[in-house]
Amino acid sequence: MIRKIRVVCILLAAGVLCPGCGNRAKAVQSDAIKTQVTQNVYVSEEEADEETPYFMEEKDTVETEIESDPDEGDMAEAEEETLKAEEKERPKVKGIFVTGPMAGTSHMENLIELVEDTELNAMVIDVKNDEGRVTYDMQTPMVEELGSGIRYIQDMEALVVKCKEKNIYLIARIVAFKDPFLADMKPEWCIHNADGSVFKDKGGLAWLNPYNKEVWDYLLAIAEEALHMGFDEVQFDYIRFSTDSGMEDVDFGQDGEEKDRQEIIDDFAAYAAEKIHEAGGIVSADVYGMVIDSEVDQRIVGQNYVGLSKYLDYISPMVYPSHYGPYNYNIPVPDAEPYKLVLTALQSSKKVLAGIPVGTVSGNMEKEYTMEEVAALLPMEGVCARVRPWLQDFTATWVKGHIPYEAEEIRAQIQAVYDAGYEEWILWNASNRYTKDGLLGADE
Repeated sequence: MIRKIRVVCILLAAGVLCPGCGNRAKAVQSDAIKTQVTQNVYVSEEEADEETPYFMEEKDTVETEIESDPDEGDMAEAEEETLKAEEKERPKVKGIFVTGPMAGTSHMENLIELVEDTELNAMVIDVKNDEGRVTYDMQTPMVEELGSGIRYIQDMEALVVKCKEKNIYLIARIVAFKDPFLADMKPEWCIHNADGSVFKDKGGLAWLNPYNKEVWDYLLAIAEEALHMGFDEVQFDYIRFSTDSGMEDVDFGQDGEEKDRQEIIDDFAAYAAEKIHEAGGIVSADVYGMVIDSEVDQRIVGQNYVGLSKYLDYISPMVYPSHYGPYNYNIPVPDAEPYKLVLTALQSSKKVLAGIPVGTVSGNMEKEYTMEEVAALLPMEGVCARVRPWLQDFTATWVKGHIPYEAEEIRAQIQAVYDAGYEEWILWNASNRYTKDGLLGADE
């Protein structure tokens, strides 16, 4: 197994991984978001394509010399230096998504070559996928007991070694609460209808109950093993509730009466961050783009953009233009204006995380800021997460008024990320077919 050698004093940093994070144990609800979303804008990640490091190699341990009885000032200074060192080590991720089946075939060589030949430097690889299956023979008791492993990737250790030889930053994607596999194996872990039957969404898929702490431990066992395998970062997807209308009648148990959806998802993020940091890793999560500035959507899916940003190292809003309804952000067909949609959504992210009241995806009025002013905004105290959005590298043929997404559209979205004041991004294509002409060369 590949093990990471981490900076000794990181664990002395009181659980925080960026300046100004404050206490990770406090959930903060955003009162800067006033909004209402209109249309049927939810499209599953699987439908998103109808066409078809922190890694330190054998480095010496860094020791920070502190007096035997340091005062608060000395300790704060040492902690700040440690945090600055860690921030410096993290790459500016420019990544792509890779499924388990793809990672386990010879086509993976083509994707590795794509990363080598272009500005890309990272891969998000499925470790626990949308089916609830762990994509390789993971040697951890809970996975073995449940039989959730499936050998899409025959030798994950060898794949990790190969990617590391190419200096590719590896992110383990772990689908959290959507899990049809465990509906039969662990029905008691699932969301239930009022009559006691397992809840299934309109696609016939079961979901794990976010209020169940055994579910948390299962997800974290997978996450920790992925880090031991050599992944640099754990990224949770579907860290939310189902958007199906049937969710109005489900029974979450006693805990569901005491905490709302946003609170319990925040609690999971805090717990996951603590465990992953203890294991020497970095934690991120995917969220709907609409939750950036929509209280309605936050309540439905349980994703509070500011709240989650208190605990995560990275937050990845899925700002796919195709996922926004007509006239969101006053754009008639968001899919047809990729630069404007991504820029506007990420500018809203900048404002929300800075504590500035904003307009909404429905186009409410807001105070005017110049592009430069927005890009220069800093997050308010307590916000830890860097923003690393998911971008669209697929043509949304199901959207009325859609346009083909080719090199120009990919580049437009990437430029929008930079113009909004952010530096990192990941491309999504469910079939892993990426537009090389939309990427810069490795030396550009």
